[in-house]
Amino acid sequence: MSTDNAATFDCPECDVSAPSTSVPYDSLGYVVCPVCGYAATPDPERSSSTGGSPSAGD
Repeated sequence: MSTDNAATFDCPECDVSAPSTSVPYDSLGYVVCPVCGYAATPDPERSSSTGGSPSAGD
């Protein structure tokens, strides 16, 4: 028995739903809505500017 659980992209701007394999990505690898052009980029408020990135030597 075969089960298809294809990943989909759901645009928060125009509410379009499309298979993730048919959605374009920008040069940095972020998804771009094929209908309205919304670009899913990281939320600057969620980034930690004080923590920095952990390194193996810490």
